[in-house]
Amino acid sequence: MSDSDETDPMPLDLRLAAIVTLLSASALRGPTVAKTAALRTHLFAALADPTLAPQLRDALEQSLAGWRAVDCHPASVSVPLCPLTAPGQSLH
Repeated sequence: MSDSDETDPMPLDLRLAAIVTLLSASALRGPTVAKTAALRTHLFAALADPTLAPQLRDALEQSLAGWRAVDCHPASVSVPLCPLTAPGQSLH
């Protein structure tokens, strides 16, 4: 699926929620082919909204440019959890 294949008339607020969810899932459990493709599609479609504030448009354009450069292995899978600290490390 290419960036321009998005035809679903999803409202911008729901699309932004999907973008945040996909970014979070990719950060916590790693990107996959499916998450990366979905994220690119949502970013591209959000940029088509004429009501975007200039700062949000700029942030989405930069994010899309970065995610276009991501190339996941076709067999990539999410990790079940992502430890935020090394084993035995304690935080104060």
